[in-house]
Amino acid sequence: MNIDQKFNFNFDIAEPKQKNNIVVFFLSSKEQMEDNFLAFPDALKNNLTEVGEVNEKGFVKNLKVINKSAQKLLILGSEILVGNKLKQNRVVDETTLIAENSITTLRVSCCEKNRWSPAVSENISLSETLLFSKARTNNAEDIYNSKQKRVDQFRVWNVIDEKLEEHEAKSFTSSVEDIYKKRRSNVKEIVQFFQPGDNDIGVVLGIGSRLVSLDVFSSNKMLKVYLPRLIRSVSLDSFKRTNFKTFLKTKDVHKFLRLIEHSNKRVYKKSTTESLGDYLRFNDTLVSGSVLTYKTQTIHFSGFLKEFSTTPEYKSKVA
Repeated sequence: MNIDQKFNFNFDIAEPKQKNNIVVFFLSSKEQMEDNFLAFPDALKNNLTEVGEVNEKGFVKNLKVINKSAQKLLILGSEILVGNKLKQNRVVDETTLIAENSITTLRVSCCEKNRWSPAVSENISLSETLLFSKARTNNAEDIYNSKQKRVDQFRVWNVIDEKLEEHEAKSFTSSVEDIYKKRRSNVKEIVQFFQPGDNDIGVVLGIGSRLVSLDVFSSNKMLKVYLPRLIRSVSLDSFKRTNFKTFLKTKDVHKFLRLIEHSNKRVYKKSTTESLGDYLRFNDTLVSGSVLTYKTQTIHFSGFLKEFSTTPEYKSKVA
């Protein structure tokens, strides 16, 4: 599927599905890309990639990634790397496509501010969730506004501290992973409820009667890899909300897309041969996000509705 710079969207929007206060609109297209990309979770599971500090001293904002496979490696923005192989847990700043059999530097941020320790094992894994949606929105906005295309590290720490307090989660190292561990059992049934169709390539997610985010992938295969993580991430923002029947309709998704279409945009070309594709980033008072393309094909399109945006009020409880 291709999304051009004028945002001529060519996918269909399904009617909403709701479980508790999580609302999902599946996006489908018959123009799926025959990609041969390797998803980061699968690569780590099958030992086809290695991740570590850039050197023995380490640097908070970068990690080294080795793609050992003959496939291009897709690393999604907001994936959380955890484990004692790293000096601290990190979250990926922005979706990145890495060339076959190559080494590259991955831009990341710290999501465990009270730990900076020597590697004590080879233990490293991906969290079962992505970074929660409010933090994803902030990061997209930071990258758009920063001359260095960097995430504001202090803003990341602050929003994690707020979320720890909101969930009354104890964490000696202020780790975002500890929030998810506390809520893991609560979200299992929600994740299992939402199953994509064969032509689905993306989702728009909402909480109650408020849209939150949009993610579109190159293929149905990639959506199936990342949908559970997307559901878990938005669930972390939903526990303090009362369960109500949603009043969201497909017309609200169309309004969301129009806000993106009319937002301010900037195009960035990749400057290295190991990291592939071009970015179209967008930002405005109501929305923020980006599109990663490779050879005119959309690899990952993510968009976020900012929290202070006006949305319909809840009206009646779910029966």
